[in-house]
Amino acid sequence: MTMDVEPPKQWQRLKINFVVKMPLEPRRKIKRLLRMGDEYMQKGEQQLATFCYKLSRRLAREVGTVHLLKKIEERML
Repeated sequence: MTMDVEPPKQWQRLKINFVVKMPLEPRRKIKRLLRMGDEYMQKGEQQLATFCYKLSRRLAREVGTVHLLKKIEERML
């Protein structure tokens, strides 16, 4: 017997926060968060996509990656 229940959004937010805390280069984290945001946007999960974009924007500002910051701003419009 399988459960066809969609996991709660808390689990998805935890997964997103896990990416932020992973020991990766900041640019890789930003790109991964952008990909996740794009995937959530395609699935119609606009809140989760915005959450990913905001986290990636914060990281991009901290690190000073202007080119990634521009990409993030384009997606958030």
